[in-house]
Amino acid sequence: MAPESDPHPAAARIDESAYAPPAFEPFRTQEWPRAGGELERIARARERLDPITVDVVEGALESAIAEAEAGVERTARSTLIREQHDFRASVNTVDCQSVTHVSFAATADAVRAHYPLEEIHEGDVFLFNDVYDSHGTLSQLPDFSVAVPVFEAGRLLAFAQIFGHLSDVGGRVSGSLPLTSVSIFEEGLQVPPVRLYEQGELNTAVWKVVLRNTRFPDEVRADIDAFVGATRLIERRIHELVERLDADRVEAAMAELIERCARTLRDVVLPKLSDGEFLGEDFADNDNVELDHPVRLQVMVRKDPDKIILDWSGTSPQTAGPINWVTNGRYVAKWLGAFLKVFDPGMVVNEGVTDVLRCYIPPGTVLSPSYPAAISNRMPTMLRAVSAYRAALVRAFGGQSVADFNCGQLYGFHGVVDGEAFLFREVFGAGSGARPFADGTDAVGMVPNSKNLPAEFIEQRFPVVVERVGLSPDSAGPGTFRGGFGYVKDLRVLVAGSFMSMAERTGFGPWGIHGGRAGQPGGLWINPGSAKERHVRFRREVTPVSAGDLVRIVTPGGGGFGDPLERDVEAVRLDVLRRLVSPESAAEDYGVVLREVAGAAPDVAVDAAATEATRAALRGSRPPLALIDRGAYAQECRAAGRIDFDEPLLGP
Repeated sequence: MAPESDPHPAAARIDESAYAPPAFEPFRTQEWPRAGGELERIARARERLDPITVDVVEGALESAIAEAEAGVERTARSTLIREQHDFRASVNTVDCQSVTHVSFAATADAVRAHYPLEEIHEGDVFLFNDVYDSHGTLSQLPDFSVAVPVFEAGRLLAFAQIFGHLSDVGGRVSGSLPLTSVSIFEEGLQVPPVRLYEQGELNTAVWKVVLRNTRFPDEVRADIDAFVGATRLIERRIHELVERLDADRVEAAMAELIERCARTLRDVVLPKLSDGEFLGEDFADNDNVELDHPVRLQVMVRKDPDKIILDWSGTSPQTAGPINWVTNGRYVAKWLGAFLKVFDPGMVVNEGVTDVLRCYIPPGTVLSPSYPAAISNRMPTMLRAVSAYRAALVRAFGGQSVADFNCGQLYGFHGVVDGEAFLFREVFGAGSGARPFADGTDAVGMVPNSKNLPAEFIEQRFPVVVERVGLSPDSAGPGTFRGGFGYVKDLRVLVAGSFMSMAERTGFGPWGIHGGRAGQPGGLWINPGSAKERHVRFRREVTPVSAGDLVRIVTPGGGGFGDPLERDVEAVRLDVLRRLVSPESAAEDYGVVLREVAGAAPDVAVDAAATEATRAALRGSRPPLALIDRGAYAQECRAAGRIDFDEPLLGP
């Protein structure tokens, strides 16, 4: 029985044993607990730590991974790595806990699972991409990981690690991301953890196998070499830190950093969220194979005074098509836990988040598929898991949250010029969701530090001409604060080839909240506005194009926040003047009537009387506003019986 002074009796706490296997997958695939003597040594060293030393270690490690990533950008060759920053560096402890900031960061669990500590040596460099053997930290075959054990005086102290998206690792389509695969064997080379270098000596046999299984061996070799060099740089920076502080204090500081993250979450974040249960769900367009079957991601957020549990029961079973995400609760906790940084911007979110945020996934879902299920296009599932989690937070905070977004869009063009294969790919941004106090941000990328590819870079390397890059008008979800606008990009292809679209949110638009409307979905148009126009909806791995065709890429706008009829009329006028919102949308969505003003420069003015009348008429004729507005396609799918959802209304 809890003491009377305890404001949170034990009965109010969630019994985590209810999530034990076999009803749920293990939270972590495998663990490597320290021996008692090791724990005692670290505990003694922690007693000698002071806050300044801990901050120095944190800053040094974060600086090391930033420097390593800068090194990769300067030495890699592929566009996704060099120009678009689709890679991540990290530092793990000996027992494979993330010390540096997480989200995409891989860990060395796979190495530990295959190699006993006594078989890991100084000078080793491990290479792997085996999704089903990565312990949830890699999710598609082009993501190759390099892990370097960091030794100090013969003692293994940490792992330096980098993983990134290589241009091609085999499989049946160029780029190794087939969109209609039904088995991982169609998707490329699978490499379990192997030594690329053994005690400093290159394993040429491994190189031969990897480079034989790619269409672009020069790019792949340069990128992996860049990863190796960058992990060695992290290794050197850790050695320099040890020289200043000694190995015991550095290792103790790493343990303290993990505990500090957990402590901050308990003390700062948990009190801001009410205890209770909050359901969130969202839908991926489809699995690429069955195009009329949306895929549900559903999570129940359960909060008590000590922790937050994410229960993914209700999520769709694994799919035939390749949107399955091979993960585990530990990785999802780190992936979604990064969003909690908003409550304490100075916090480094690392492995400590998993002490407070716990995720549990039933077996056999799209988040827990069985080998050899196809996984090449898992990004829609990852993004919709984020949206489902955030939809639960919308309910938890009574709508005072950020509207939905879909800021990860991937397109590509491949073919042959003068007998040489080429592959042009670009990761696009899109509009972010509106906030309770401001509009969303335009054309932002989900991948941190990702950049739009400059037209000059594209045209120098690939047979295309960039004719237009801008914001997509009317794409932002209307609201008191509107969503951010997506991209529109026009490419003129100079040779025949195949265009691939790996975009999500071409059916469902990013949802709006608290009366705000959904953003417009994206899509692909071939020769728009002509007699040969083709609209490509959903993801397609092969869309034939001819020399001279114009390809228009449009990415989604973010969802809106609040009643659009409450938006400041001057803000609407300025959006129309900037050609971001059409006069038709201004009148129909915002109730703002504008008239052109004659003058030297284009201008529009608000017709105040007509605006007041229009807004009054719209208020009187529309249905009640919803807490979450999922857009026209969601309503269409619900009417057809393909999905079901029930969002609370806000009233008249």
